[in-house]
This record gives sequence, C-alpha cells and structure tokens, in this order.
Amino acid sequence: MKSQASMRLILLMTLLAVAGMLPALHAFAADQTDSDSHGYQEFHNRVEAYKKLHKKAEKSLPALKKKTAKQEVIAAHQQALVDKLRELRNGARQGEIFTPAATVAIVRVIKDVFAGADAHRVKNTIQAGDPLQGFEVQVNQKYPESLPFTTVPPTLLQKLPGLPDDVGYRILGSALLLVDRKANMIIDFMPNAIP
Repeated sequence: MKSQASMRLILLMTLLAVAGMLPALHAFAADQTDSDSHGYQEFHNRVEAYKKLHKKAEKSLPALKKKTAKQEVIAAHQQALVDKLRELRNGARQGEIFTPAATVAIVRVIKDVFAGADAHRVKNTIQAGDPLQGFEVQVNQKYPESLPFTTVPPTLLQKLPGLPDDVGYRILGSALLLVDRKANMIIDFMPNAIP
C-alpha cells in the first residue's frame, strides 16, 4: 500500500512539473513563430523598398516601346536599367534583403522541405541543373545570359515568402538568389542556403 501511495505521489509531482513547464514550452514555440514572423516581415519590407527603387529606376529611363522586337534595343534598355539600379543601390551588399532574421526563417523552411516527403524530387531538380563553375555571385551583378540556373522547385517555392512579379528566386549551386527579372540582376543572395 505504501509503494502505491509513493507511486501516486511521484506521478502527481511529475504531472505538476510538466504542467509548470507547459507555459515555458508554449512561450518557446511562440518565440520561434514570432522570430520567423519578424524575419519574414523584415524581408517583405526590404523587398517592397527594392520594388519602389526599381520603379524609380524604370521611370528615369525612356520607355521601351511595346512593339520593339530588336534584340539590341531590348538589351540596351535592360543594361540602362541595370546601370540605374546600380547607381541607386551604390554600396549595396549581401544580406541587406536576406537579413539575419530573414535568413534564419527561410533556412528553416528550406530544411523542412529537404526533410519532407518530397525531398528526393526537390534534390533531383536542384542537382539536375547545378551550373556553378567559375562564377562568383555578387550583389548588383548582372546574371550572365550564358550561365544556366536552377529554378526553385515548386514544393520549395510554395513555402518561401511571396515576391512581387518583377522579383524572383533562383538557385545557383548552394546559394539562394533574389533576382530582378527585368534587369536580370542579382539583388541579394544567401550563400549555403541549399543543402
């Protein structure tokens, strides 16, 4: 009888200890969510600021006529846009949009996708187009037309923060790039983001 009472006491103490820890566990989970939310909000704000800068750069250039089919005219307009963006972003460096808080949140999503049920398909998609040979990624650099790139697999793209139409994600080697689609220019990048 004494041992049964002792077991009940131990069980009661264990339950009370666990119950006492529940608020701490909930707070930890909330902190993780709050941290990710903060990272995503920071990322969103900086992407929106870039979008405004892009519009400012485009407005400063002569409009490209919709019916223009000459490749050299289109290429010259794109280069003028790149030059203007570089001027407006003079001194831009890696991590200005992929901030530390955003990086932590995004890397967590990437790791979850690579550990999930579709991991093998995601890995195969990325490995199929690994073109990195002699190319050093830099902010404000035009992405070379001759260099292929791996698009972000849909499974991963659905989990990453949304982007405006003129901005996109690309994968190059193990880096996640943020690219201005109209200028074909690297806005920011996250090295070693892809396992």
